[in-house]
Amino acid sequence: MLTVDELASMIDHSIIDPFHTERDMVEGIETAIRYRTGRFTTQPIRVKAARKRLEGTGVLLQTYVGFPHGNDHTEVKLLQARRALDEGVQELDMVINISAFLSGDHAYVEQDVNAIVEAARPYDVTVKGILECFYLTRPQRLQAALIVERAGAQFVKTSTGQRPDMQASIAEDCRSMRAILKPETTIKASGGCFDLDALLLYYRNGARRFGASETATILEDLRTRIANGQPH
Repeated sequence: MLTVDELASMIDHSIIDPFHTERDMVEGIETAIRYRTGRFTTQPIRVKAARKRLEGTGVLLQTYVGFPHGNDHTEVKLLQARRALDEGVQELDMVINISAFLSGDHAYVEQDVNAIVEAARPYDVTVKGILECFYLTRPQRLQAALIVERAGAQFVKTSTGQRPDMQASIAEDCRSMRAILKPETTIKASGGCFDLDALLLYYRNGARRFGASETATILEDLRTRIANGQPH
């Protein structure tokens, strides 16, 4: 059974929606520090300020590249990535080029992901490839996951989190991906991490990282269940 600290270490506390303001970022950082989440995710424009606030806290900083559909030119994604890397980001989430993938140009998708992986390598920064599973069939999701892994990304992520209707399929996606990916490739569940039961379901199906904004509620629920001797 997971402890509160163990689950917190797997959560990327995410304040990334278009309506999230600078104040939301500050409050999000305070939550991440209070609960000792593994990472805090912010919008690219706020990386520099967030890194300063997180200094010495033990919470790593991450941001995203190519949101939400991944269809920017590779050069544009590289510009985004390099700016974030120079400003101190410690993990990068990037969306694969969904249009190129659906067009059958899998070589381009792999090269696109690999370009970000190579840009991040000198900084010793981890890269996650986001599939946005909503737009793909399950066979396509698995094929895309293998492309991301082959391109050198350390993580495969199910979604940007911008599609709240993804929750029903994430567990099966995690289970299916875990069966085909290398053990060292981590699966990050995102897009349906709204409550503790969802995270525990994804965990049982192979996910070991979670993108969530309801972090305080999730962890307090786990704390209560442990205190009451409830199964979790």
